Amino acid sequence: MLDTHPSRPARASGLHPHLREATRAAHLRTEDAFAPFLRAPVAELGPFLAAQLGAARALHAARDGTPVAEENSLLCDLGDAYENDLREIGHAPLPGNAILAPRPLDTLAVGYLTLGARLGTAVLARALTAAGGTLPRSFTLSAPEGAWRAFRQRLDTHSHDPARSARIVADVVAGFDLHRAAAARAWPHHEDRSP
Repeated sequence: MLDTHPSRPARASGLHPHLREATRAAHLRTEDAFAPFLRAPVAELGPFLAAQLGAARALHAARDGTPVAEENSLLCDLGDAYENDLREIGHAPLPGNAILAPRPLDTLAVGYLTLGARLGTAVLARALTAAGGTLPRSFTLSAPEGAWRAFRQRLDTHSHDPARSARIVADVVAGFDLHRAAAARAWPHHEDRSP
């Protein structure tokens, strides 16, 4: 379905486009928290992997429900890959206690973050290889072909459930917060410059 109000350009409707727009600021703040990696991908690979592992563990522990078919075991596989990658480069996981979510997070919010992050990993992989780095296994894991499209369609089936939609939006923001908390431990001196 398209929003065809004459004063605005046509835009897609459904939970996926709403979710992307409603969480845009949190997404940008999270990208800024991981900026040290983009500035020096080879030197900052260890902290990056440690932060990703901390966030993946937090998302896994907070998930309310089982992963949907499109995500399947991807989050668990990523957690294992981050651990192995850290071991291979001789870098420790994040110091301190586990990062905890403030509440259980809807499984669709966790799936959105997990599957969506795989898209962003392609950009990060190019930055790492352009800087002369070798891709760790965690960078090469991906969801099955068509999983992101199918997942977006699944999200859109919840467009007419305002309570569930609102929860998914809030839980995606909380998931981005977990990533920022992990990044803050990995790079304690990085200053957040996002709005």
